[in-house]
Amino acid sequence: MCGIMGFYCFGDKKPDKQKITKMFTLLESRGRDASGYAFIKEGNLIVHKLAQRSSMTVTTYDWKSMELPSMMIAHTRMKTQGTEKNNANNHPLFNKEGLCIVHNGMIRNDREIFGKDKRDAEVDSEAILYLLSSKKKGNKIKDVFEKIEGSFAVASMNAKEPDKLVLLKHDNPIEMYYDEKDEILYFCSEREIMRESLNLKNVTKRGFNLGEGGFHFYSLENNYALIINRDGVESYKKYTPRREDWRMSSLYKRDDLLVDCPYCFESTIYYDGRLNNRCEHCHQPLNAEDLYV
Repeated sequence: MCGIMGFYCFGDKKPDKQKITKMFTLLESRGRDASGYAFIKEGNLIVHKLAQRSSMTVTTYDWKSMELPSMMIAHTRMKTQGTEKNNANNHPLFNKEGLCIVHNGMIRNDREIFGKDKRDAEVDSEAILYLLSSKKKGNKIKDVFEKIEGSFAVASMNAKEPDKLVLLKHDNPIEMYYDEKDEILYFCSEREIMRESLNLKNVTKRGFNLGEGGFHFYSLENNYALIINRDGVESYKKYTPRREDWRMSSLYKRDDLLVDCPYCFESTIYYDGRLNNRCEHCHQPLNAEDLYV
């Protein structure tokens, strides 16, 4: 399990840095092996990442001295593939052209995606960056959904398109709040992390629920890509993922079960007879007595 978060400012108003610091700190509950953040400044991609928890990263000089940009993406990592001691495995991942991503999820066919091509790191998330960086003609986002086998929640930005934010979701959560007063969009792997960080509470009048004080909640739909620019939503489109029925077909080929994880509530496979089972989404250990079949 990893965590992603960030924000996008449509106007001149910037978020409260203390609240963003708190959000980034709380996000370490989803991964403590490494943390990092990225933004674009004067046309250049700026990336900071370290093999440490985010509560330590926010105490560094780089974070404390930073003036919040108009757009930022951030990540906290729980390592699964690739040691955190190699900083190339930690997020945000980026290339020399200025494309940058953060990813929560698990990719099972990263070796297939790369083939014989050289890769910079060992982490499976690199397969998404590889597809989005392809020089081949065609829809790169479509390639991610059609070629990646696994789960992903991705936030992406590009120094060549500094006013554009891309969010992709397949089987892993991306929750969003839009602040109508300050015209800022926040996104995160967990709604409650945003609610606590932004100090959101339900507002009522005469017994009627008026929402959360000008903040409007949205959940990115599964298998959708959301593209945002300064004018607002540029595109919101559904895609067809690769091998969408692989879980169901596997039920009839092996001694395993499709279950609901008691931690993240996503569907995952439990292998009957295996000593150690983990959720493929959040990677928490699965015990037979705790499962929802």
